[in-house]
Amino acid sequence: MGYWERVKDFFEKPPVGHDLEVGCLVTCTCHGGVALVLELYDQPDEEDYPNMNMAKIWWVKLPHSNIDRVWMHTIARLHRYPSAPKNKTDPKNTAK
Repeated sequence: MGYWERVKDFFEKPPVGHDLEVGCLVTCTCHGGVALVLELYDQPDEEDYPNMNMAKIWWVKLPHSNIDRVWMHTIARLHRYPSAPKNKTDPKNTAK
């Protein structure tokens, strides 16, 4: 696998309306570990740089031993951890 095949997904448009933010715990569909989001590159402050489908993460739980703790990952394949569905109603405030 060449360099372009490894980084081409970073140059795609980032997913619209994702719920990731700096400091949240995430997991992914490809590695399976648990990580902390350090930086997001989907809305840069400078207009000269494109929005990228890229996040800098730090692995809290390494998916395997052959991976560095600090990792660049595509935003599209990350999701919040734990990935439980959001409960719209608060069980403490339900009518009895």
